[in-house]
Amino acid sequence: MRRHLSILLLFAGSNLMAQPLASASLETPKIIEPIDSITENIAEVVEVKYVDHLAFDIALIPCSDLYDYSWDSLNLDQPKVQPGDTSVAVKLALIESECAYHHPCNGPITSDFGWRRYRMHKGIDIDLETGDPVYAAFDGVVRIAKYNYGGFGHYVVIRHYNGLETLYGHLSSRSVVPNQTVKAGEVIGLGGNTGRSTGSHLHFEVLYRGCQINPNKIISFNSNSLKVDSVFLDITDFKYTAKYASGAPNPSGVLYHRVRSGDSLWKISRRYGTTVDRLCRLNGINRNTTLRIGKSLRVR
Repeated sequence: MRRHLSILLLFAGSNLMAQPLASASLETPKIIEPIDSITENIAEVVEVKYVDHLAFDIALIPCSDLYDYSWDSLNLDQPKVQPGDTSVAVKLALIESECAYHHPCNGPITSDFGWRRYRMHKGIDIDLETGDPVYAAFDGVVRIAKYNYGGFGHYVVIRHYNGLETLYGHLSSRSVVPNQTVKAGEVIGLGGNTGRSTGSHLHFEVLYRGCQINPNKIISFNSNSLKVDSVFLDITDFKYTAKYASGAPNPSGVLYHRVRSGDSLWKISRRYGTTVDRLCRLNGINRNTTLRIGKSLRVR
C-alpha cells in the first residue's frame, strides 16, 4: 500500500487540472481560502504547495497503469472504456492488509442501479439527512471535488489503489480537495440535496475507467460490507453503454444520448451504429438543426 501523502497537491490553473500529479520544482508554500463559500467544513486556511506541471510523478497516481497515466480533475469519464471493447478483462483485489472498506453512509436504498424508464441510473441512492457524514469507501486520492449544476451538485470522485473509483453526489458540502489522499472511513463531505435532486440522499457510484459498474456486484447494502475480496470485470459489466446497450435490461429498447461539446449528428450516428436520417426522424429535427449541449437525443 502506498505511503499516505503528507501534502495536498493542487494545480495552479483550470487548464492544468487534466494533468497528472507532479512531484518536482516546489514553489514557496502559499495560503489559500476554501474552495467556495458553501464549503464551510474545510479549514479556514489550507497550506498547499504548488508544483511545476511539467515535472510529473506518475507514482503518486493510484493504479496509473490501468488508467494510461491519466489524471483528469475535470471530466468524470476520462479515460473511458470504449463501447464494445471486448478486450476489457481485469481482476481487481478490493482490499489489502492495510486497506479496508467503509460504507459511504448508513441508510436504506431509495433507488437502485439500473434502467428507470428511458434513462439509466448509474448509481445507487442511499437515504440520509442533510448534514449526515459521508465516508470514503476505500483508501485513495481525490480526483474530482467540485459543484455540478443541474447534476450531482457538490460531488467528490476518489480513485482508489484497488483500481476502482467511487463518486459521492448531492453533498451539502465537501471537506476534501483534488489531489488529497484519503483513508477508508474518512469523512469527505456532508450529505445533502444539491444539484438535480428531489430530496436529501447520497448518489453513490462505483466506476472503472470512467464507466459505472453495478455497486451490488461488490457491496452488500443490507450488511454495509463487501461481498467479495476481489472482482473480475469484463465488457458485460458495461453493457448499458453505447453499441452494447442492446444487451442492457431496458424493457422499451429506447436509448438516448446526451449531447456534449463537439458532438454532431454524424459523430453520434457513427457511435451508435445508426444513420443521420434515422436520428432526424426519431427526434423530429433536420440535418441543419443546431445541437444544444446537454440536450437528450433519442438514438434508438
